[in-house]
Amino acid sequence: MKDRIFQVLSTDGRRILLLASIVLVLAFSGVKLGQVVAANMLRADAQSTATAWAGSLVNSADDLPAIIAGAAPSARTDHLLKDATEVGDIYRYKMWDRAGHAVFSSARQPYLLAANTDAGSRWKEISNKVLSGTTFTDVGAGNLPENPSYFADCYIPLKHNGTIIGVLGVHLDQTADHAFYERSFLLMECIIAVAVLLAGGIPGFVVYRKMRDHRQAQAEALFLAEHDSLTGLANRRMLAETAHSALAWNRRNNSYVAALVLDLDRFKEINDTYGHTVGDEVLKTVAMRLKSAVRAEDMVSRLGGDEFVVLQVGMNQPDGATFLTTRLLKLLAEPIAINEIQIVCAVSIGVAISPTDTEDWDGLLSRADIALYRAKGAGRGNASFFETGMDAMFRERRRLESDLRRAIDTKAFHLAYQPLINFEGGQLVGFEALLRWPEGWEPQSPATFIPVAEEAGLIVPIGTWVLKTACSAAAAWTKPLKIAVNLSPLQFSNGGIVGVVDEALKSSGLDPERLELEVTESLWLQNTDTVLDQLTQLRSRGISIALDDFGTGYSSLSYLWKFPFDKVKVDRSFVTQMELDPKAAAIVDTVVALGKTLDLTITAEGVETPEQAKALKHAGCDQGQGYLFGRPLSADAAIGLINSSESTSSEPPIGGTVANETYPVSTAL
Repeated sequence: MKDRIFQVLSTDGRRILLLASIVLVLAFSGVKLGQVVAANMLRADAQSTATAWAGSLVNSADDLPAIIAGAAPSARTDHLLKDATEVGDIYRYKMWDRAGHAVFSSARQPYLLAANTDAGSRWKEISNKVLSGTTFTDVGAGNLPENPSYFADCYIPLKHNGTIIGVLGVHLDQTADHAFYERSFLLMECIIAVAVLLAGGIPGFVVYRKMRDHRQAQAEALFLAEHDSLTGLANRRMLAETAHSALAWNRRNNSYVAALVLDLDRFKEINDTYGHTVGDEVLKTVAMRLKSAVRAEDMVSRLGGDEFVVLQVGMNQPDGATFLTTRLLKLLAEPIAINEIQIVCAVSIGVAISPTDTEDWDGLLSRADIALYRAKGAGRGNASFFETGMDAMFRERRRLESDLRRAIDTKAFHLAYQPLINFEGGQLVGFEALLRWPEGWEPQSPATFIPVAEEAGLIVPIGTWVLKTACSAAAAWTKPLKIAVNLSPLQFSNGGIVGVVDEALKSSGLDPERLELEVTESLWLQNTDTVLDQLTQLRSRGISIALDDFGTGYSSLSYLWKFPFDKVKVDRSFVTQMELDPKAAAIVDTVVALGKTLDLTITAEGVETPEQAKALKHAGCDQGQGYLFGRPLSADAAIGLINSSESTSSEPPIGGTVANETYPVSTAL
């Protein structure tokens, strides 16, 4: 409570209170001044009235000296004296001789007692002044009926031939005059107050408001300079300042500081699917959950996008960071309800600790970021602590990402075409377009650079190039063979894949029925309705849709039920193991049987031996691809294979020795 009062009194509240106090003091002083001025004016009025009447009395009553000496007044003087109280403000009066003896009193209410009882010290003071020739006037409030509500007592020396012969005490009723002056001064004070308010108060208030707004704007600008505008969390600048202080304290006290870098998994897909408004609400919810999970001495910051940092201080490490990461992984894995939509947005966390990993803030944040990429590589929704050697891996990944961008800009990628063979007749039915690293560069496997391209958001432009290039190549073939192109789930996330495919077909002139698009089961982790809508549009154009790597990822029979695929591809891992493991062979048989029931074409990948080919044909597979039938070929080699006589050979002896001359096999690498 004291702190709150001090806060009010130490800011604008103190200024307002001071201003109010000044106004009250001025108002009180004005009232007092008005009362003093009014009393003086009433005293002057009373003295003027009483003096005028005393002069008139002296001039009109020739027997006044005799009356003061004790004689009875004449009839004319008696009438004059009696009529005085009926005129003007005179309420009553009384006359004394120089010795202080009362010699005459008006008939209205009793005035003063005898001189020996009512004068006393007061009379001595008054008589000394009056007998010296000075008029004495006193004003005050009275109580009816003895006195008016407001009266004046005026004592005037009575002179005859320049000599003071007595004292006249006049009691005047000034109630009406007093009320008039009070109203007049009140009106004047109100007019002055309004004038002051108009002339100074309102402009002053306007200036005060502007100054207050300016201070508020400065405070808001300072807050925005140190905080994230969306979530209200500390921004990078404030985090760095706090971290430097924490690390300095850490060095003095031999304690630990941990930096946890958090990145939301697949947040871009949420933005693309539900819009940025929903994405912003997700970020706000994540920020609130993070703040609720840390201690008051720790700091939560948003670096930008979907990246957050938690600065943990004063804890034993790595136990403190381990406990916090476990808690955050569990807390942030809980669904977020926005507009009746349940959004699951897990998080990956990278952790670095000072002074174990490094002693400076930039190095600590960098190492935590490196650990984050390790966590993402482990399958997302994981946490990873920085370890020696990770920085080299991180630099390699950055280099690979840079090479990917360079390859896109220079159009240095190229495609290889792997033959696709019909088991029943051994004919060449098409090719699968495979992306290959630029020639002459340091070799990179697709298994290495494609995940990096997806993580860096580069797979969309790469996929667009692959589609256009593959369609253009197939359009130049002399036979109407199929061309299969793999699509990444990220190409569906922004809803533009249909337009990309249409453009590729239009620019190449390829018949849509010759195009086969391969998707994986991970596609269904996105918004199912959006994915189904795009697949349905593609299929309505006559394009074939194949489910690739079935059984290896997020397998569910509901995928085959929700969308009528044209083909299912048995993953190479089952084909490789089916000769060694009966369970793998059973899985292949089950997938083939299921495909036949749903009227799907079944293609087996990774066929490398005649025994595998025989088993797959016996199981009912329709098509096969692998090194047994041909390695991936260059565009020119693919054209040569198409034009060769081998592409129309009769059915090969699957059960016997398989030679290159009976299958369209290429030895090109």
